[in-house]
Amino acid sequence: MFQNHRNSRGFTLVEMAIVLIVIGVILGMVFKGRQLIDSAKVKSLEANYNKILTAVNTFYDRYGYYPGDGCGNVTTVTSISSCNGTKDGRLTNANEQNAFWTLLIDITGILPKSERKTINGNEWSVVYTSATGKNYLQVTSMDTRYVCVLDKKIDDSDSDTGNIHITTRANVYDETTDCWSLNRIETARFHLLP
Repeated sequence: MFQNHRNSRGFTLVEMAIVLIVIGVILGMVFKGRQLIDSAKVKSLEANYNKILTAVNTFYDRYGYYPGDGCGNVTTVTSISSCNGTKDGRLTNANEQNAFWTLLIDITGILPKSERKTINGNEWSVVYTSATGKNYLQVTSMDTRYVCVLDKKIDDSDSDTGNIHITTRANVYDETTDCWSLNRIETARFHLLP
C-alpha cells in the first residue's frame, strides 16, 4: 500500500546549486575571456599604428623626406633615388601613396611587411584629404569599438574630428559613448603626415 520513495532518484537542492555555480563560473570565464581578447585587439591596433609612425620617422631621419614624397611621376620605385621630384611633405597622388609602402617595406626594410595589415586582416592604405591638407592611414571594414577605445585613449574621443576618426558616418561616438556598445563596421582614418 505504501510506496517506497527510496528508489526514486532526482537532483537534490545542493546538487542543483552546484551545477548552477559551475555554469556561472564557465559563463564568467567566457565573458572575461572575450574582454581580454577585445582589449588585446585595441593594444595591437595601437602598436601597429605606432610602428608605422615610427618607421615613417626613421625614414625621415635617414633620408630627409617622407617615404613616397617626390615619387609623383614614378610608377615603379626601384630605389631611394627613384623619388627625385618635388618634396612638399604630402603624398597627394596614387604614385606617391604606393611608393610610401614600397620604400618603407621593400626598398629599405624599415617596416616589416606584416605591419601593413591591421588587426582585422585588411591592409592600411595612405590617403590625402585636400580639406585638411593631411595624409592619413586608412582602413576599411574596421570594428568601430576598437577605433572608439583607441580614440578615447590617445586622441579627442570624437568620431568626427582629431587624429583618429570615422569617415563613413557622422556622430558615431563621442566622449560619453560606451565604446563596447557599438556594433558597426566603418572606414577609419589615423593621422599620418602633417
